[in-house]
Amino acid sequence: SKSELEAVLRQVGAERYHNRHPFHHRMTSGVLTKAEMQAWALNRYCYQAVIPRKDAMILAHAEDPAFRAAWRKRIEDHDGEDGWSGG
Repeated sequence: SKSELEAVLRQVGAERYHNRHPFHHRMTSGVLTKAEMQAWALNRYCYQAVIPRKDAMILAHAEDPAFRAAWRKRIEDHDGEDGWSGG
């Protein structure tokens, strides 16, 4: 059922969310090497840069107008309405 799926996903999220990862603990404790921090920053930038394109692909394949309207906001959140002011 929908509620069972939601419960499982919430449980997995609670157990495995990034703030519980050993690397995250090392980063927030300030014990990463410079190279590790640089690698994390590059990975994070590349990941964040792709999110609007991923969302646009989902939007392009969506048939439900209400879903498209809601999903479009995700792209605007990342890119901004002008393509640059998002975050």
